[in-house]
Amino acid sequence: MDRWTDRVVLVTGASSGIGRSIVVELSKYPLKIVAVARRINLLQELSDELQSSVAKIYPVQCDLTRESEILIMFKWIETTIGQGVSVTINNAGTMIKSKMLDGETNDWRYLFDLNVIAVTTCCRESYKSMNKYGIIDGHIININSTAGYTMLPLSGQKVYNSSKTALTYLTEGLRHELAHVGSKIKVTSINPGKVNSEAVGNVEGNKKSNLSMKPERVASMVIVALTQPSDVVIGELTVLSVGETIQTYPPPIISLK
Repeated sequence: MDRWTDRVVLVTGASSGIGRSIVVELSKYPLKIVAVARRINLLQELSDELQSSVAKIYPVQCDLTRESEILIMFKWIETTIGQGVSVTINNAGTMIKSKMLDGETNDWRYLFDLNVIAVTTCCRESYKSMNKYGIIDGHIININSTAGYTMLPLSGQKVYNSSKTALTYLTEGLRHELAHVGSKIKVTSINPGKVNSEAVGNVEGNKKSNLSMKPERVASMVIVALTQPSDVVIGELTVLSVGETIQTYPPPIISLK
């Protein structure tokens, strides 16, 4: 992690769950961590908790479903810290149980606004920031899900499923575009299975599962991705609880006789 010393690391969705654990893990190193979420009170509590760490924590309130607030956030980093973003960890996301048969359009829109559009916007602004400040070795990490690679079995999860599948293609598409312009900025997708987190805890089939890892396990994978040699990038990193599978299957509903 020495190469990232005194550089800016942006973490979205930092107030709870995986994002909070990522900030805690990163605080072990002398970094400038911009912790972003809507709930500024939780960010401030986290900053106070980590006050004695070697990292400098900057709590920033931002609603990532609003492009204007994302742009303000990146401008704040530039004017307040005086540096570009070297590492962006797009962690903010949500799971809403909403069926296609009778679900709410606003739920579907919010899923895509946060899980897809917000991430893509942060990728764009991170690239601009890195370019402006001559950061040629930057790293963008998208916290995706195994739901981006397989069909979830439960009714009401399909729109969430499709938002994560979109993120899978957008992440690889970002690599394509960076390669096309000759950039050496790294892009990593970290794909956890079931995680004990606020985003999924209220969804059927997650809270009661014994195969559900702690957010700290996912946070440790961020360090794995950031500590690879300069000529190597971990493109896809899937993390599962022991005994969990990537492909999940629904119980039989229709009985054929």
